[in-house]
Amino acid sequence: MLRLAALLFCLAVVAGAARTATAFDGQALGRDGLWRIVHGVCAPVSQITGVPLPCLAVDHAKGYAVVRAPDDTTHIIITPLARVSGVESPALQKKDAPNYWAVAWGQRHWVTEAADHPLAWNDLGMAINSQPGRSQDQLHIHVDCVDPRLRQALARAVRSQNGWFEIDLAPWAGRYRARRLKTSELDQNIFRMVALEIPRARDNMADETIAVVGLEDSHREKGFVLLAAGDGGHAEELLDHQCRLARNGSPKGL
Repeated sequence: MLRLAALLFCLAVVAGAARTATAFDGQALGRDGLWRIVHGVCAPVSQITGVPLPCLAVDHAKGYAVVRAPDDTTHIIITPLARVSGVESPALQKKDAPNYWAVAWGQRHWVTEAADHPLAWNDLGMAINSQPGRSQDQLHIHVDCVDPRLRQALARAVRSQNGWFEIDLAPWAGRYRARRLKTSELDQNIFRMVALEIPRARDNMADETIAVVGLEDSHREKGFVLLAAGDGGHAEELLDHQCRLARNGSPKGL
């Protein structure tokens, strides 16, 4: 009887998930749509059945879920199972805060598996939008392809730079602060790094938008470029949700 009740509950939840996901497509659930899907559907369904639907994955031990963005083939979103508002949350700056950036990079296989062509380390990036520049009030990191023009611009810019420097990323939003990271530095608290190392950022984290983009130099050494801007923007613009990269690194149709 208990197994039957659990099965009926799961069927009801999955049916509700389909309706919820459809509503989220049109953002009818408002700024809590992502939280309601992950917390109210994916998490309980995965606990009972072991299946994370409608999410791609749910890790209860590490406290995160992976969601495929509506209408995008390669674009995924990593979000905590705990309630965390966004980039402005003071909890993210604690020394023992979960490293959601490292988690997000570790889930990039969902992007590469969905792409119709091979993707290299420096073809991928992650981004979190500022409070004014986002549509959801649950922390989430976007992971997807990057525009080849961005990849080339970053590779040129970091050759002669140490520490933080400014970079003009037109035709995107404009000026970002940038810093090269070694692969091991992704184990550090990126939110805390931005807050403490960029002037006035700590008191205005709600306006900060952050991206971490894969970098591979001419010596085939892998690393990252950390990008931040404090104007209430959305670094998600640096990602290419159409994933137009071709095998030769040139964008299709550009």
